[in-house]
Amino acid sequence: MSILSGWKITVLALLAGMALGWYVQGLRWSADVAERGKKASDDISASQQAVIAGQAFQFQRFNEIARQANQYGTNIKAQSDEKQIVYRTIIKRDPAGRQCVPDDVASRLLDYTNDIRASAMHAVTGKSDPISVSPIATACRLTYAQAVYWIDPLLTAIDQANSQLAGIREAESNRASH
Repeated sequence: MSILSGWKITVLALLAGMALGWYVQGLRWSADVAERGKKASDDISASQQAVIAGQAFQFQRFNEIARQANQYGTNIKAQSDEKQIVYRTIIKRDPAGRQCVPDDVASRLLDYTNDIRASAMHAVTGKSDPISVSPIATACRLTYAQAVYWIDPLLTAIDQANSQLAGIREAESNRASH
């Protein structure tokens, strides 16, 4: 019996060892699954952080482009205002400034200006402001002096719009390259 009981003990020990091995292997598999899950989670987190960092950089760049365009617009507007003061001083002394622009040219310019203004504005109920006519221009719709007053602000507005469009193109180019 001692051989048989030794044999039973050996078989039981072997079965216990196998059961313990399966238990340890199960723990190891669980640890591997948890490790893979943690790695996948870390990868997802890293990719999300990269996307967020890229978006933050784009927002920062767009804001910088907008600030530059705004600053440029402010600078050219100030320069235009200074030029207007000089132009008004010169034109006040020049009798040619009181001469009338031909009526068909003035009408076409006025109509085109009103069309641009109407397309840029939303429909407004009520009447628009009447066009003011200076005391100099009582006999005609537009004097050469008034036309000169329009030139620099018009060129300034075009320059500002072009600067804003260049900023938009730069922002789009930056966005496309990232």
